[in-house]
Amino acid sequence: MSGANGFLDLPNATPGKAGAILLPLPFEGTVSYGGGTAGGPAAVLEASRQIETLDEETGLELAGLSFHWADEVIPGENQLPGLYLDRVLEAATLAYLNEALVIGVGGEHSVTAPLVLAAAGAEDLTDITVVQFDAHADLRHSYDGTGSSHACVMRRLLERGASVVAIGVRSISRAELDHGSSTDQWEPYLAHKLAEGGATETQLLERLKGVRGKIYLTIDVDCLEVMFSPATGTPEPGGLRWWQAMSYLRALLQPAPGKELIGADVTETVPIEGSRVNEFTAARLICKILAYRYGT
Repeated sequence: MSGANGFLDLPNATPGKAGAILLPLPFEGTVSYGGGTAGGPAAVLEASRQIETLDEETGLELAGLSFHWADEVIPGENQLPGLYLDRVLEAATLAYLNEALVIGVGGEHSVTAPLVLAAAGAEDLTDITVVQFDAHADLRHSYDGTGSSHACVMRRLLERGASVVAIGVRSISRAELDHGSSTDQWEPYLAHKLAEGGATETQLLERLKGVRGKIYLTIDVDCLEVMFSPATGTPEPGGLRWWQAMSYLRALLQPAPGKELIGADVTETVPIEGSRVNEFTAARLICKILAYRYGT
């Protein structure tokens, strides 16, 4: 779509001239409850065209950045999840050759695993901190017969050595909790504890401000309270409030020596007839990532 207007209704830059490449991944191959994530990326793009380019909080004029909305990585008919994720890895790896920030636009959450591998440029993720905003732990060994499920994505990253800071979790199985607790790579901040404020929230904010090294940010929109994304596949009440979540994002993304954001994604957007809430929320999350990364 090079040359046509793209994200935020701005001219769609060529990949080599873009500061941010948005990679649309319309996949719903392992959804386990509500479907519709295949329509997420196109809906996010359309919603973004209604967003003001000035970020009122940081003062950043997003029109001063250059964006490339890439071609969708479209699943083949009845394509197995693992094969599709291999294609995501290939597409993201090519995108990173342009030395731009790559942001995946989902699509279901399973796409995060290959996006992290592409961002890291290696299969060994021991030097990567993955910061996960999510209602679910996604630590299952397998789900519905596949280890490539959205419910397994963080387990796959832990297995490759990544550290995971999980924010907003409020739905987790006993097996997931036991597995996460068995390793010092998994650091959860549960939603009910964060809702109390106080010591847990203070600890999280200090943790996010202090994280160093290579960081990958993944946001499943169901991390937020259901009013912000009511049609996502598995909406869970008791989520993060908007400005609460923004305070965590800003703490994470504020520039600091030795801190490097290597990639990001926003997943699990489901458009529904008669509403624009889901896709508008996702588009605004992408804008906030950029504003906190490049603003003041």
